[in-house]
Amino acid sequence: MPLNNFFGQTPKPQPPEMTGLIKISGCDNPKRCGDVIFVHGLGGHARGTWHPQERHDDDNFWLTWLAQERPDLGIWSFGYKAEASEWKGSTMPLFDRASNLQEYLENSDIGKYPIIFIAHSMGGLLVKQMLRNAQTFQKKAIIQQTKGIVFLSTPHAGSRLADLIEKIGILARTSISVDELKAHIPQLRELNEWYRQNVDFMEIATKVYFETKRTQGFLVVDPDSANPGIKDVQPTATDDDHLSITKPTSTNNLVYKGVSQFIKQQLLTNLAIVEQSTPKVKENNSSVIFENPDGQVPLNSPFYIERPEVEIKCYEFILQPGALIRIKAPQKMGKTSLMSRILDHSKQKGYRTVSLNLWSQESLTDLNSFLQEFCAILSKELGLEEQIDKSWKRRLSSQVNCTNYLKDYLLKNINIPLVLGLDDIDKIFPYPEIAQEFFALLRAWHENGKNEEIWQKLRLVIAHSQEVYVSLNVNQSPFNVGLSIEIEEFNATQIKELVQRHKLNWSDTEIGQLRGMIDGHPYLLRTALYQIATGNLTLEQFLKVAPTDEGLFRGFLHPYLSLLEGDKLLKTALQKVIKSDIPVHLDYAQSFKLRSLGLIKFKGNEVQCLCNLYRLYFRERLSE
Repeated sequence: MPLNNFFGQTPKPQPPEMTGLIKISGCDNPKRCGDVIFVHGLGGHARGTWHPQERHDDDNFWLTWLAQERPDLGIWSFGYKAEASEWKGSTMPLFDRASNLQEYLENSDIGKYPIIFIAHSMGGLLVKQMLRNAQTFQKKAIIQQTKGIVFLSTPHAGSRLADLIEKIGILARTSISVDELKAHIPQLRELNEWYRQNVDFMEIATKVYFETKRTQGFLVVDPDSANPGIKDVQPTATDDDHLSITKPTSTNNLVYKGVSQFIKQQLLTNLAIVEQSTPKVKENNSSVIFENPDGQVPLNSPFYIERPEVEIKCYEFILQPGALIRIKAPQKMGKTSLMSRILDHSKQKGYRTVSLNLWSQESLTDLNSFLQEFCAILSKELGLEEQIDKSWKRRLSSQVNCTNYLKDYLLKNINIPLVLGLDDIDKIFPYPEIAQEFFALLRAWHENGKNEEIWQKLRLVIAHSQEVYVSLNVNQSPFNVGLSIEIEEFNATQIKELVQRHKLNWSDTEIGQLRGMIDGHPYLLRTALYQIATGNLTLEQFLKVAPTDEGLFRGFLHPYLSLLEGDKLLKTALQKVIKSDIPVHLDYAQSFKLRSLGLIKFKGNEVQCLCNLYRLYFRERLSE
């Protein structure tokens, strides 16, 4: 809100008009992960408002810094006329301007991707009114895709400065924009009450910053007015006035860092804590809700530790026509949790998703039965009537029938991409005849997408633990094409983050003791922290019993013990590893089998035990 003119100072040269949605960066990227839209306030400018020197022709400002940090996002700025005085130009009532913004969003296809709004002053009121209009007129895409709003000094209850301006003689005719900012007018209270009542239902995260310094002698938006009153949202004070709060001068600025982190949380990870029927521990008068660590980490879990370099890559890749993603990691490392998030991201983009991991032994004895069951389950998951008897031609091979059924019936009857997740496919490996033919089909369907539009709708995500030992023609294997993802153990930073999310106030020494026993294995860490955080064990007790049959991992480790005792070569290889205090060299085949099991990790061309737990446990139990 530029105030110099109101107080008799020489006006600055006005920048050229920039109205509508202004593209800053990444706005034409069809593979972007989301859109961030900046909305200025009263008397603002689409670029100048956000620039430290209020320049409109210089790209060295925080919108482009965000773009460099997050090239996977579209960065926009909405410019509109909202002058404080009718002498400086016409303006619109808030309701009309909100409809105007909504039209710009729709015309730019905003709503295909998740959205974050960064709004200053009256811009925050404008965004709230736009969402209210969208709800009234059933514009569901905008509401569903809006994931968060950052309010910068937004007068949710009206700004007292509007009253002051009205009394200044030289501005005898205030515009409707100023009139609507008068302190505590019923319309603003009603709008804010609507937002408070609907924000949880709309699942929109809110972050608030407010000024503490005066502008030309006045606190434009006081802390009370800046607070929208959203449950669990604590407004953050800044060392800024009403103008400088929108103009970070470096990436170390409080507002810049906070907005950057907020965008990351809302567009890549969901850190919201949701209630589940699991034990609760009270701490500092608040409830911490813990989850049983077995199985997939729920989509809305606060205990899911992000691997942004992996997730961003997968989220971008799955949007490509005919995409194929291969996820490989030892058991209980997070393959299913990652796959579920890829499928959920795809669903948010409007795609159909199906996840299959039911590989029954009965169907795995015969190729024709296996492919018919595969097609039947897929039909059911897509809500389509199963027509296998009608479509399966006796004179055609099972592979051709399956391909035709998928192409001519299933894909033909859905008009949007289908993301098919195939989990635990290593369960098919022991059946070489079926594995060879089925994996050849997956490869063929993927290759078909390079030439046929209908096959481009099919996107594949496959996950397995073991190394692929099925004999496959290099041109018929799905394991050497597409995007390969290997999930690694958590690093020191991620381990510390997981400890903190379990509300354990541990020192670096204590975290180091935990890591010294189980390293960064996700399942082992979550199991240990769950038991400690819920009061079933202390860290000292855990460390004492962990490598024994009294410990938490007996059920997890016994199958490994049985497998090793049944494979002399593998057993001998692991014995060599656990007897050495330094990395050792193993036969290529044995080292990759042990890594597939998750028992070792590579150190260059040599290997060592994944963690001390395995070393201690198997050293005592593997007979000579």
